[in-house]
Amino acid sequence: MLVQLVIRDFALIEKVELMLGTGLNVLTGETGAGKSIIVDAMNLLVGGRASSDLVRNGAEKALVQGYFDCRSCRQVVEKAAELGLPLSEDQMLLLTREVSRGGRSACRVDGQAVPLAVYRPFGELLVDLHGQHEHQSLLRVGQQRELLDRYCGAAVLQQRSLVSKIYRKMTLLRDEYGKEQLSGEEARRRLDYLQYAAAEIDRVQPTPGEEEELQQKRERLRYAEKLASLAQGAFAELTGNDGKIVPAYDLLSSVTEKLREIAQIDGAAEEMAQSMDGILFGLEDLIGKLRSYQEGLDFDQDYAEEVEERLFSLRDLMRKYGASLAEVCDYRLQAAAEMEKLQGRTEHKEMLGKEYEKTLQEYNSEAEQLSSLRREGAASLSRSLAAELHGLGLENARLEIGFTRAAAPSAAGYDLPEFLFSANPGAPLKPLARIASGGEMSRVMLALKVVLAENDQIPTLIFDEIDAGIGGLTLQAVAERLAALGMEKQVLCVTHAPHIAGRGRTHFYVEKSVSRGKTEIHVSLLDPGQRVDEVVRMLGGAADEEAARNHALQILKNGGDQ
Repeated sequence: MLVQLVIRDFALIEKVELMLGTGLNVLTGETGAGKSIIVDAMNLLVGGRASSDLVRNGAEKALVQGYFDCRSCRQVVEKAAELGLPLSEDQMLLLTREVSRGGRSACRVDGQAVPLAVYRPFGELLVDLHGQHEHQSLLRVGQQRELLDRYCGAAVLQQRSLVSKIYRKMTLLRDEYGKEQLSGEEARRRLDYLQYAAAEIDRVQPTPGEEEELQQKRERLRYAEKLASLAQGAFAELTGNDGKIVPAYDLLSSVTEKLREIAQIDGAAEEMAQSMDGILFGLEDLIGKLRSYQEGLDFDQDYAEEVEERLFSLRDLMRKYGASLAEVCDYRLQAAAEMEKLQGRTEHKEMLGKEYEKTLQEYNSEAEQLSSLRREGAASLSRSLAAELHGLGLENARLEIGFTRAAAPSAAGYDLPEFLFSANPGAPLKPLARIASGGEMSRVMLALKVVLAENDQIPTLIFDEIDAGIGGLTLQAVAERLAALGMEKQVLCVTHAPHIAGRGRTHFYVEKSVSRGKTEIHVSLLDPGQRVDEVVRMLGGAADEEAARNHALQILKNGGDQ
């Protein structure tokens, strides 16, 4: 319930602090005194639209704070824990809204700034506004289904839990199907491509590093004649096989013989002789390699073309499947694994499809059972509401619960129940949200709240001028029902009706004053004597008129105040 409401620099209010009580709280005052501004502030507090127009003239920002006792609000406690905003041990919660002169809005939960989307659900779970306001939970079709299910009781709630469990299983199957399966056409296209790529790579059979070897062979073939000429000249100069020059080998052999003779005479030359022996041995090895190189330089045009074709094939693969032959080979392995997976998907897809269809059939069966139970409960709820509406002066009114079927399954089944209302005989039933009369709307909401009081978990209800356009016995009935509702919930009611005011446990008086050219609104808590004077005023009498005063005392006595 709302324990304390603080309003600062909001519209015509400079500062108001209200300590609200349990049961029925009433706000009264002259017409135009600003009672509805209190409700407007509450609307902002619970997540309503913010506007710079709400900031009092001369102030930089408007502030509204609500301090809530959430010990009986399990949903709020769970929501706070879910969002990482756990409540204190006493389970008290502070909601704060600020609006700046520039129109910027700030939302805080227990002092922590949060987005409006995170903030608003707390307000929706804690307070319901009924009157000329947007924040009316009973106008939301989803909330109407929740209320109907709670009214129906354990049988519906248990069946709904079963439907929700099957729905979760069905959703998991559907998600797995979507993640694991490509569409049939996409899968076929992908498989065709992979098969083509694998066949193309297999035809070439590349080997990592092969391209570099082929490039070297191609360069050798490209300069084969020049290489042969150079090799032949080098070989001739080393061995003298053309008979025109003294070969380098013979010259070095002669040098070696001379150094050996010197070393036999002078040991100091031994190192030079050994070095020359090493040079001669190395030259013999070089001559052998050069001979082999010459023999391998035979030019073959057909072989040269084979090398070019092979290089072209390898580079074509690298252009398509990887920057190197190693990457091409890796791609071939990956393609094989993916082809195996795609080829096995048909069977897996069929298995998932069969399991999904089986689960869907089970879901449909249980959802139909849930719908049947709901319709039985809806008929009972309609009868209870009709009785309440008749007692509230809407003798010809009808309120029924219509059912439409959602196009797709949900955790709550296919049903989309909606409250339909007609105020006059012969008038068609229309969705509750399209009721034009504020007075009718408030009474319908009151009837709903009275019937659903034990099932609706929202602890604080606000009614703005629920008495508009009614009087006599109807007004008495409205007052009685508000008092009865106050036994289950905390109720805040803005009223001009003395009979409703007399039922209040806590009575606030709202007045407007002008000081130094500024209009301000003040709210005060009335004591028992002040309440008598206020009820006399509401009855249209003067405080010193005995009849009016006696009437006021009787109203307060009937309300349990005196």
